[in-house]
This record gives sequence, C-alpha cells and structure tokens, in this order.
Amino acid sequence: MTSKVGIQNLIFVVFLITALQIPVSEENQLRDVNLHSGSLDQDTLFTIDGYSFLNFSGNISQYSSINASWSLEVTVMEGYGTELLENRSLGLLGQIDTIIGNSDGWVDIEESEQFASMVSEARNWTDAESAGCCSFDYQPMTLSGDKQLTIIPPEVGPVNRTNGLWGWSESANISGFSDARYLRLIDLPRVGAMAEEVPLHISLPAGWEYKYSPMAEIINGNPGKFIVNRSDAPVASDIRITIGENDPPVLTGARFPPSLSVISSESTSTYVASCSDSPLDFPNIQWTISNGEMQVSTINNTWFDFIPADLGFLHGDEITVNATCYDYHGQTSFWNEIALIDGIAPSWSGNLTFGEYSQEGISALPSTIEVISGSELRFDVMGSDESGLPVYLELYTNISEGWRQYGVSQQLFHFTANQGSGVNGLEFGVVERHFQRDPTEISMILVTTDEAGNSVMSECIVRVLDGNPPTIIPRLFWDDLSIEFDDEIHEGDELRLDLLHSFDDLDSIDKVSWSVSIDENILLLEENWTLDQRIVIPELSQGRHEIVLTATDSKGNTIQEEIQLTILPMRGANISIIDIEFSGDPKVGGEATLIVTLQNQGSDPAFARICLSDICGRWIDKPISASLDSGPEIKTIEFNFEIINETMDGISLHWDSASAGSSGHLPIEITFENEEESTQISVLLVSTIVILGSVLLFYRTFRSK
Repeated sequence: MTSKVGIQNLIFVVFLITALQIPVSEENQLRDVNLHSGSLDQDTLFTIDGYSFLNFSGNISQYSSINASWSLEVTVMEGYGTELLENRSLGLLGQIDTIIGNSDGWVDIEESEQFASMVSEARNWTDAESAGCCSFDYQPMTLSGDKQLTIIPPEVGPVNRTNGLWGWSESANISGFSDARYLRLIDLPRVGAMAEEVPLHISLPAGWEYKYSPMAEIINGNPGKFIVNRSDAPVASDIRITIGENDPPVLTGARFPPSLSVISSESTSTYVASCSDSPLDFPNIQWTISNGEMQVSTINNTWFDFIPADLGFLHGDEITVNATCYDYHGQTSFWNEIALIDGIAPSWSGNLTFGEYSQEGISALPSTIEVISGSELRFDVMGSDESGLPVYLELYTNISEGWRQYGVSQQLFHFTANQGSGVNGLEFGVVERHFQRDPTEISMILVTTDEAGNSVMSECIVRVLDGNPPTIIPRLFWDDLSIEFDDEIHEGDELRLDLLHSFDDLDSIDKVSWSVSIDENILLLEENWTLDQRIVIPELSQGRHEIVLTATDSKGNTIQEEIQLTILPMRGANISIIDIEFSGDPKVGGEATLIVTLQNQGSDPAFARICLSDICGRWIDKPISASLDSGPEIKTIEFNFEIINETMDGISLHWDSASAGSSGHLPIEITFENEEESTQISVLLVSTIVILGSVLLFYRTFRSK
C-alpha cells in the first residue's frame, strides 16, 4: 500500500506546486448540482461555497510598503472533481478511490488523509496572486510570516454518496510595495481557481475608496468596503480595481423656475441638487430653509418644492436655502442661495388695434372682440414691476398648436385673424362643405410674469367675422367627360360648366348668389337653378373666349373667377370644293384638264385626289387641315384626262383622314355643248337682240309723238 501511494504521489507531484484550479466551463456545468448534506440544515444549490477577505491596514503612500491580511474559506461538493487527479468527471470520491485507492468503492481514512496532504502541498504558496488573492501596483504581494492552513478532507465512506463536502481555510499576512502614482491599482486573478469562486471582501484603509473598475458590474458594497464576485466575471481575465484617497463630494444645486435674486411668495419653487462621488457611494443631501437667522425647515432628499407663504414668508423677507452633501467617509460639500421674497404681482398697459378699431392705455383685455377675417390684430404691451426688474410678456393663442410670442418688458404682439379649421374647406366632402358654419373664435391669453415668478393672466375671445368671399371651383365637361380648361376644345363641342365643388367658408351654399358671363354677355341661368346642375355653354366659334364666374355670399363678399377658353376648328376632316376650272378640247375623245380648288375646315389632316370612274390621280403630297391661327387650309389639284362622253359622268373628289378615321368623296359635275349647237345658239341670240332693238326703237318713237 505504501509503494502504491508513493507512485501516485510521484505521478501527481507536478500538481503539488499549483493552486487548486478549475476551468470556468466545468465550474459552470456543475454549479447547479443539488447537494444535500447531513451537516447542512437545508438543501443548498452550490458547487463551491465560502468567502475570502482582503483587508488593507495602515496608510498607503508613495514608494512605501503595503500591508494587508488575507483569509479564505472554501467548501466544495464531493461530486465535483479536482484537477489534482485525473478523470475529473468521476467526481472527487471516484478520483480518490480509483487513482489513490484500490477501486473498492470505498474511501478509507488513509486515502482521505493522502488527498489532504496533496491539497496542503498545493496551497503552499508565497505569492498572493497564485493563492487567488491579488497584486498591487503591478507588483506581487508576498507572504509575510506563517500561513494558517486547515484542511477538511472527505469523510470515510462509500464513493456513491451524494451528501458530502470537503474544503479548506487559510489566513495569512501579505505585503507589497507602492509606486509613485496617485491612484492605486489592485489586480485580482481570474483564471478559474477554486479560491476565485467565492466572494472577495475588500476593506480599504480609512480615507481610501473605490474609484473605478472595468468590471464594475460584479462589484458592490460601499466605497471603503466592497465585495467582488469573481465567479460572475464574463471572461477569464484579471480584474483591475482603481482605488484612491477620498475626495469631497461634488455638489451642484438649482432652483426652478430660475430667477436672479427673488422668489415669489405664492408660487411653488423647486430646489434640486446633485451630489456625485465614488461609484459605490450614495451621498446624502440635507436641505435647510431659513428666514433671516431662523431655520424654518429641514429636508433630507435630492429635491423638494415649497410655497414660501406656507412657511410664513412675507413680501420683503430674506430666504436662505442651504444644501449639504455627506459622503460615505463623512466629508461634506455645500451649496446655498439667498433671495428676497416678492409678493407683489407685475402689471401691464397696452394699445390694442385691429382693423379700424383701436383701444389705447388698457390694463385689461375685453372679454370679446370681433374682427373681420383677414384683419391684423396688433397688441403693444408694456410691463412693469415694483421691484424694477424685467417683466416677461407672453401671448398665447389657439391659432395653431404651440402658438406663442414672447418679449421682455415691452413687446408688440401681432397676428392675422383668419377663419380656422372648423369652417368649410377643401378637407370636407362636397356635401359637408355646403353647410352653414359658425365663425372661428380665437382664444388670446396675455401672461405677464416678474422675475420672482409672480404672474397675472388676461384672456380675450377674438371672434372672426365673415370677410372672405366664396371659393369658386369650376370644372368643365365635354360629353360628360371632365376636361381641363386648357385641353383641346373644338368648335361644335358640347360643353357644360360644373360648380358643385365650390363653397363659402361660413354660409351654406344656398345663400351664395351666382352669375355667369361669356365674352361680356350675361348667360341666363335656368329658373330655380341649383349648384348641382351643370350650366350649358352655348356653342362657341373658333377663337379665344372669356368666361367670368361671379359669386357673392350673404355678407356681400364677392369674387370673380375668369376662365380663358380657346376654341379650335371643328373635330375631324371637313372637305369642300370652292372652285372648278376646265380647259381643253371639249370633244369626246379630246384631252382636257380639270383644276379643283378645295379646303379642309376641320382640325384633322386629310389627303385628297380626283378620280374619273376607276381612274384616279395621285394623292396630294401633304395632308391639309385647319388651324386656329391660319383658318382652313386650301389646296389646288390638277387632273388631266380624256373626254369619254358629253355628260362627263363619274368625276369626283376623294378624301381620306387617318387621324379622324373617316373618308369620303364629292361629285364634280361638268357639261359642254358641241360646235353645231353652239352656232345655232349664236344665230338665235343675234336674232333675238335685233328684234328687241327694233321693238325698243318703235316704242320710244311712238311715245314721243
């Protein structure tokens, strides 16, 4: 048995010079094991339990020795394996039985004591950092004197038990050395050792305090005595803590509403203070209120509000407010304010002007004033106070959200009184905008405030009377299709005018009178015409026309809307013949030339040609169309052909308009006589002339006799 123990000790001698360490990952895996021990009063959830203390003693100064005491107590669950032996997954008892013992399922006294000896060797440290404690100012803290170590080994018993504990406790004095810095650094190792799994209580010398740590979230307590929970650290890295000598707390204070040196006796004043110190310090703030030399109130809070009159202050009294901040070490900082009590409200006088109306030297607003919509209201105000300090002037209205104008001592306020959102407008539907509406009422409030916060308020209702004409919204329809006024409109189009979307801001629509004129000619509306009926516009000739719409509300507010219309030539192609010329041999079989002059009075372009039965000439090179500026377009077509009969049947003008989608033809009639018939006609004509001449001569001769 002795030989076996020696071999085992030789195998694990490398572990005897290291601290008991556990990987953080394994520690986390076993943290939630439920352990029931006969030595415990209740079930406890832990893997490693205990505490440690680091107490600094004596003063800390530059380039000097630093003394501290270190104590540690650790209790470990037996089911948690140790890195001093292999196969940690077996748990401590399994490791002892199989590696130190004889694998008989039992831990005897010799095996337990042998493990305790291994722990004792592992805790044989001289550097406090390797013990799981600390270093100071980048320098190690070393053991001073003897170290007290007590080991509680596992109890004798079966390996498969689940309620056992083991552990150790130690205490020692350690020392280090400071450098020249003003702030000191304490570094705590975090590499997964068992000593790091229990809370570390750090106590600093008097007058020293915690200043800062990147791991502030795992530190709690107060500035001079705080606890570091290294097991909660999110990373395996040294935990650096900055400490320093205590400084007085920083105290700031303020009063709301702020003022120069006076406080209103009847208004609420609020005092607020902020006191900052060490991150772990929560300083206390105490307020005192004094009337002259007499203290009248004490408050312990970061803020308070009060009304001076409630504490017996009168106009002209002197008030003193003191704030004192106490930190953890008992150091204090102070803030105070001395002010005079002002119990007299300010006053004002002014001139009020709107439209042609004016009131001068008023000191109170009338309850109601009436102004025409669109009028500018001007209010020139001068404020004064018994203290001689500035007076703050504010004018509020409900014209829009947050509407406010501001001035000091003297201010000219002004705004335009218009109808508000409650009147008819485009935001309403066609039916709703035709209702009768009430005029807008504007609430106007003047607030005059002195430096102390005393204020007076004057209020007035501004009723906005009807001063706006109706709003005309005309729409143009062509064959029930809504079009714009600048769209293409042609001669012959059937046009109607729609005024249904029009409205008056206050009047119902039936109180509005209407008139329509076209080119200065009044258009008579139908009897009992209403706004929902469209107005028929008479047929307009080509050219430019002006339509004038006039609307008048019940208060006589009138507006005219002028509409310019441009009438283009009629739609489609409108072809006509304006002249025909014929030349050539008027005999059947002879050659002839026909010259036709035609025009297009329509706006759509059209091609044209002349045909004799099935024989047709060429289409004209370019289409012809009418325009507003140049009128109908005229074109001459020449057609050469052979006379096939005396009646000249079958000659016609053919036209085609692709844009209009139409085509057609116009017949051309040509007649002529032969030579014999022409001679007979000539002889007959001469004979007739001779006979008529003879008759006339006889008549004149007979009458003269």
